[in-house]
Amino acid sequence: MFESAIENALKFTRPLHTISRTYGGLILPGTATLFFVNDAGVAITCKHVVNLIPAADNINKTFLKFKDERNKLAKDNKYKRNLQGLELKYKYNSETTVQLKNNFLNCFDKIEQITYHVHPTLDLAILEFKGFNKILYTSHATFIKDSTTIKQGKYLCRTGFPFPEYNNFKHNTETDDIEWTNTGNPNSPAFPID
Repeated sequence: MFESAIENALKFTRPLHTISRTYGGLILPGTATLFFVNDAGVAITCKHVVNLIPAADNINKTFLKFKDERNKLAKDNKYKRNLQGLELKYKYNSETTVQLKNNFLNCFDKIEQITYHVHPTLDLAILEFKGFNKILYTSHATFIKDSTTIKQGKYLCRTGFPFPEYNNFKHNTETDDIEWTNTGNPNSPAFPID
């Protein structure tokens, strides 16, 4: 019933993959959906998704500061106590997220900057991607001119990427960092809901 609509929507609908790491070492994948509305790199997603962008910067910068201070601790009989003091300073416990990385899948060849605009009350946001040379999506969403044709009870379908089935990430023990890899499954399945 929705075969052609799903194929058309997947030309401009893309997943955002995230990986987060807790201080206890647990690495969790997450996924979200965005869709492009023009050929200039402008997309729409949820406000709570956009909040992951500055959150990742803040979380990652804080962890780098923590690691720098941790690496300066003397490896003597006071190390464990000093490390606990550092953990208290940064408010780190085993469940604290210490790293968060985002990957906008199959959107562009590269991204240098992302500007975002969030709606003041609704869970909506506009993303403007900048600094790319090549667009990897092949179409963009179009909107109907006459909204009176949309009526309650009309049979609709939406599609997105709710299941983080990808596993192309790892913890690099040498750098104490989580990273994306070229091995494993890099994809999330599209999932239509009627």
